[in-house]
Parts: sequence; structure tokens; C-alpha cells
Amino acid sequence: MTGTGLCHAEEETRIFTDSAGRQVEVPAQIRSIIPSGNMAQMFLWPLASDRLASVAQPLTKEQEIYLGDSTEGLPETGNLYMTGSQLNIEEVASVKPDIIIDFGEAKETIAEDLDNLQNLLGIPCVFIGGGLESSADSYRMLGELLGMEEEAGELAAYIETVTDTVQEVFKTADKKECVVLNGTDGLGCVASGTYFDEIWAYMMKNAAQTDGAQMYAATTIDLEQLANWDPEYLFFYNSQDPEEIIEESVWKELTAVKNGNYYEVPGLPYSFVSPPTVNRYLAAVWIAGIVYPDEFEWDTEEMIKEYYRLFYHYDLSDREYEEIISGAES
Repeated sequence: MTGTGLCHAEEETRIFTDSAGRQVEVPAQIRSIIPSGNMAQMFLWPLASDRLASVAQPLTKEQEIYLGDSTEGLPETGNLYMTGSQLNIEEVASVKPDIIIDFGEAKETIAEDLDNLQNLLGIPCVFIGGGLESSADSYRMLGELLGMEEEAGELAAYIETVTDTVQEVFKTADKKECVVLNGTDGLGCVASGTYFDEIWAYMMKNAAQTDGAQMYAATTIDLEQLANWDPEYLFFYNSQDPEEIIEESVWKELTAVKNGNYYEVPGLPYSFVSPPTVNRYLAAVWIAGIVYPDEFEWDTEEMIKEYYRLFYHYDLSDREYEEIISGAES
């Protein structure tokens, strides 16, 4: 079998062709998984939270309200690709998982990196790519790998509902302009064209055109630059309360602030936008409800509750829904 298919090499193992085109011998039954980092952990969660042998980063008590405490006590193995963090090779080796799974955007060296890691540890390492338009197929691939095709199909169907609807709406609707800010002073900026901008470019027009912005790094700006852009909408994430940030008089001159179009991105159990993985479909639904309520016919609340049910295995109450999205109220 070719493509992403599986074929039996022998009873105990099989060959899996990953998104980097690597043919990897993997166990026929995968019972323990180490995620390559936070993005992989979030991607794996809906299908394999009970198979995680480690966490990239421990859950907080607030996150455990929605995700449960099944990972409590698991070793922390870090991130293969992340500034300020690295994969803990010794810890991974001691855990001896069935497989290591990486998810996300393909780095130029992804095949070489995973081959080297696999040779070093003697543990199968696979890469499943996932952009905004391809994560439905990513889940189908993961479902095939884990023998969970039906469950993966539900996740893929949700994603395709979002992507198909977005594509249809923006055939005729104009995208509104925004700037996305973070940091304690609100002057960290998601630059246009970076990986973190992908969801914003998908749903809006990011006015933050900056020179020399790194693909995975925030860019620092000043209020003069923000005033020059003067977008229709401002979004804050991983920052202090926007109401405190905009107390400075210069902020009050911005069009978005004058019109009340400034919003804090919800953040439980994970930020809707960061790290930029499958949570971005949740962000798309949320942004649509705020910015384009007349263009999108879906029920925003029901779509968000359905995401929590499918991807977090959590039934969100009306009260919890209001608490989580309260940051969206400017």
C-alpha cells in the first residue's frame, strides 16, 4: 500500500509512510506515544490522550478542569522544535515509548532530524504535517496509524465544516483589517506572513507588515507604529488585561479602541491561537462570530461547544462557555 497507507511487514510491525515521505517501521499496536512538543501534544489529545507516555509540558490546574488529570505524574520531555526548550533525550530513552510523533509545519530538515532521532534512540519517529487546509487529512492519517479511523473521521469532518464554510464566505465577503498583540504591554506583535499569522490571514487582513520578522518569533513594535497601521480590530493574547493596557491615552485614539473593537483571545484550556495547531479552527469560529456575524450562518456557541466535546472530550456548560469567551467582550 502506498501514500499514507499501512502494510504489514510482519505480525508485530508494519510500515507507515509519514508526511515527509519516510517509510517507518512501527508497532502494529501502538500503546505508548511521546509527543515531539506542545503542538504534537494538542494534536494527539483527541485520539490518544490515554496513550501519552509523557507530556511536552505539564497541564496547569486550570487546564485539568477541561482535560482531566490523566497526564498527572507523567514525565516532561520538552520540545523538539521550540526556542528555549529542547527534547529531553535521556527522559525519552528511559520512557521507551512505542513511537514519537511530530506534528505541524514541515521544517526543511524534518526528514533528516527524525532519522537522526530515530537512529539515536532506536524508537520509531514519524511526522504528520498539518496546515490550516490539511489538518483534516492529518487526523485521517493519525487515525489510520492508531487504528481509530472512525473517531478520526469525526474530527476531520468538523475541520472540513470550518474550512469549507470559510472558503465559501470569503468568495464574496471582504476581510476586515486587524493587528494581533501580545506581551505585558501589548506591544508584541504577530507579523504578517509568519506561521503565527496563518489563522489571522485566513480570517482577516493583518496590517502588521514588518521587516525582518522571524517565522516563529514575536516582533516588538511601538505605539507610533500601531497608530500608523490603525486597524479596524485589535486582538490581544498572552497579555495582561486589555482594559489595563489601553488606559494610556495614546491607545484611546486608535480606531479599534474608539469603536470598541478590541478583544482578548480566550485561553482555556489552551489559547485559541497559540501554539498554532488544531486550536486554530476554534479561533476561526470565534473570530467569525465577532467580526462577521452576518456572513457565517453557523451557531457560534454550538460550534465552540462541539469543538470542546470532540477535541477535549468535555461538555461545556452554558456558564463555562460564557466564562471562557468573556475575554472576547471589549
